[in-house]
Amino acid sequence: MPADNRQSSPGREQEEPVLKRLASSGAANTGAALLGSVANFLLIVLVTRFWSTSDAGVLFAATSFFNIVLALAHLGSDQGMVRFIAWNSAHSGSGGSRLIIKVGMLPALAMAIFVMVICLVFGSPLSSMLGADDVTDGQALVWVLVAFLPVAVLYEQFLAVCRGFAVMRPTIVVERALRPILQVLLILAIGISGGGIMLLAVAWAIPYAVCLILAGAALLKVLKENPDHLSSPSTEHVAVVRDFWKFTAPRGLARLAQVMIQRSDVIVVTMLLGPAPAAVYTAATRFLVLGQVATSALQQVSEPQLAKLLSASRMKAVVVVTRQMTLWSIVFVWPVYLLFAVHAATFLEWVFGAEYGQGAPVLRVLCFAMLLATAIGPMDVLLLMAGRSSLSLMNVTIALILDLLLCLYLIPMYGIMGAGIAWAVAIIAKNVLCVWQVRRHLGVGLSIGALKMWLLSLVGIFGVAGSLAYLLPGQPWVSVGFSVLTGIFYLLFLWRKRSLLMYSGDPTLGG
Repeated sequence: MPADNRQSSPGREQEEPVLKRLASSGAANTGAALLGSVANFLLIVLVTRFWSTSDAGVLFAATSFFNIVLALAHLGSDQGMVRFIAWNSAHSGSGGSRLIIKVGMLPALAMAIFVMVICLVFGSPLSSMLGADDVTDGQALVWVLVAFLPVAVLYEQFLAVCRGFAVMRPTIVVERALRPILQVLLILAIGISGGGIMLLAVAWAIPYAVCLILAGAALLKVLKENPDHLSSPSTEHVAVVRDFWKFTAPRGLARLAQVMIQRSDVIVVTMLLGPAPAAVYTAATRFLVLGQVATSALQQVSEPQLAKLLSASRMKAVVVVTRQMTLWSIVFVWPVYLLFAVHAATFLEWVFGAEYGQGAPVLRVLCFAMLLATAIGPMDVLLLMAGRSSLSLMNVTIALILDLLLCLYLIPMYGIMGAGIAWAVAIIAKNVLCVWQVRRHLGVGLSIGALKMWLLSLVGIFGVAGSLAYLLPGQPWVSVGFSVLTGIFYLLFLWRKRSLLMYSGDPTLGG
């Protein structure tokens, strides 16, 4: 493991408060995100255990469709509100947050209602697209989910405003933890009672309504505590609206494309192969969610911090925070992906059932892609917080086109493995483009060189050693047990040497 070779530098003291805030918020967000992701993972397990692969595939395709139209309805305004409210907070007295909230929230709600009506009208063809055997039941399933679309949009908008004011607790507690736990409890109750797929959809959607109430209460509290930022903006309203949507519109399209990369392959697999293979594919890819816990949580809490630093042109601090985020992501995420890659078939069969073991090659190829993406760091977040949302849109659009074209070409030949390869190529292409653009426009490069000892150590401990353990007798219990013990010793090492995690050891980061 890397040695403690920290060095002082002139700018270090100025960046310590930022890093400490990130560490505090990131730790809390990661803890709640871990709880929520485990709950989401259990949700998939419950669905695969209580319902047939066909019913599970229909639900997974339907919820994937819901997440796609949810991203469409937002128009990117939730991300825009985080950035612009954070910018207003960094420039005390600039005001205008009230206008930003109104400009961002009302169009998103209107779009949600519009999309809901369209889906209600075309419920029958949508149910066929999602692989429902009974068109009537499938149509009712679509209606149940899209009826909650405006609720889900408002809920996420409320949380975005709170994050813009750097209030992370509502997102941490409600979105990261409470909503997934409620979904699991309700689905468990439906499964035990022997309910059908319709009740399953209701149980999946109702927590959005419950959490909307809590998010609304949190928003009211935040607005009362920040009256100075709710005054009229110092610039013309037209200019504020123009600047907001200049950033937000490309971001909305980029987010839609990103969600489509993550979710559309489930729908394509359902259309080309049927709901049962889609269930296997979904189960395999859900392991990635557990690996993304730390990365997504850390990136979310870093957004307002990076927005403030970039608005103040504090590029040295931006470099420090970016490399710090990369270090933390690698330290906590790489072991997870390496373990999943080594024990893919075993984990899938143990968790979901013997028929789901065929998804192991998909899980392995996606884990390798995510290892690369994690090592690259939060480059897309940097582009967005720097106002380069058009570049982010271009990157995600290219990745989406690659994903869809490769899905259509590879799935008929290679089945669900073709979908896995397509998604992996899209992930790598998007991240490589981000690296080049951030280097060119912001002057922030990769930090892999400074972290190479971490990377090599983790590959050796969790990848090579874990694979060699399969040569021992008593499989798969011996190899999995070896990896569990390795993970325990690794966590103990991190706890004892936690001071190493405050920065990457590169003495130039502060200067």
